[in-house]
Amino acid sequence: MKNIILIAAVSLLPATGFAGGHSGLGGHGTGITVDNKVIEGKTGTIVQNSTKDIWIWDNPPEGFDAATNASCTQTISFAKGQEAPIGGTVTCTVVDESGDVFINTGTFGADGVLLTLVGGTGKWAAYTGAQWKGVTRHSLEGGSSVYDFTPTN
Repeated sequence: MKNIILIAAVSLLPATGFAGGHSGLGGHGTGITVDNKVIEGKTGTIVQNSTKDIWIWDNPPEGFDAATNASCTQTISFAKGQEAPIGGTVTCTVVDESGDVFINTGTFGADGVLLTLVGGTGKWAAYTGAQWKGVTRHSLEGGSSVYDFTPTN
């Protein structure tokens, strides 16, 4: 029984360390739209945006960059005549200044975007599965935006 408890405790250590390290890794960003495509349907519209983003991390852990560049692609659907999206996805790719990489994917909801780090290398490997809630602070003409992201797990 003692060995089972020890094995369970040791197996939870990576998750415990991850949760504590991730909880403060939020920030804000700016996305500049570099390409935009609108696909009109009979009952709705699909908008595809490509953006170049800068993410500024709040309180990054030692060894992490204070800011990273990201390339993102958003695909968003709208019902005909509606301004609010009915759904959408986003995928962002990052190569940081140290050469470590990660990919975030997300889904649009009524209260923002839920982002998940789906694959990382180097220092980002431990963050695979981490999630952030992204909320637009200010939308700019042409589809560019300023936003905040906070950790959710």
